[in-house]
Amino acid sequence: MNTTRTHEQWNHQRIYEEYSAHIHRYFRYRVKNVWDVEDLTTTVFVKVYAKLDQYDRRHPFGAWIFRIAHNTLVDYLRKKRECPVDTETFAAMKANDKLPEERLLNRESHDALWKNVRTLSADQRRVISLRYLADLRMNEIAKILGKSEASVKILHFRGIRKLQQLMAAQG
Repeated sequence: MNTTRTHEQWNHQRIYEEYSAHIHRYFRYRVKNVWDVEDLTTTVFVKVYAKLDQYDRRHPFGAWIFRIAHNTLVDYLRKKRECPVDTETFAAMKANDKLPEERLLNRESHDALWKNVRTLSADQRRVISLRYLADLRMNEIAKILGKSEASVKILHFRGIRKLQQLMAAQG
C-alpha cells in the first residue's frame, strides 16, 4: 500500500483500488457472513469518502483508513455479538494449487494455528490480524489501535512467541 500520497491527489476510485482488497481481507478473517463482509467493506469506503476532509496528513493514509475499518468492525461486533472468526474461512485463505493431500495437511496446520491464535489475548489477536491479514506495518497498527509502536511490537513479539511455543508443543 502506498501511504505517501495525500488525499487531494486521489480520487475515490484510486482510494478504493488501493485499499479495498486489504480491507476486504481484514473483514473476511474476522466476520463469518460473506454478505456482511461486503457490507462492511462498502461502509468503510462510504465513511472514508465522507471524512476525507478530516484526514490529518501527519499520519499515514493507510493507517487512517484501517482505523475507520477497525472501528467499523468493533461497531458491527457489538451489534452482532458473534464470534469474529470462521475457521474454514481462515483455512481457505491460502491458494489451493496443491495436491489434495497437501491441502489436507495445510488445512490441519491452519486449524491448529487458529486454535492457538484464539488463546492469545485480544490485543495480540488484533495486532497479528492487522499485521498478517491486513499487511500493515507496526506504526500503522499502533495508530489504528491507539497504542505506542513499542507496545504493538511487544504484543506482536509475545503473540508470535506464544504461537511458536504452542505449535512446537503440539508437534
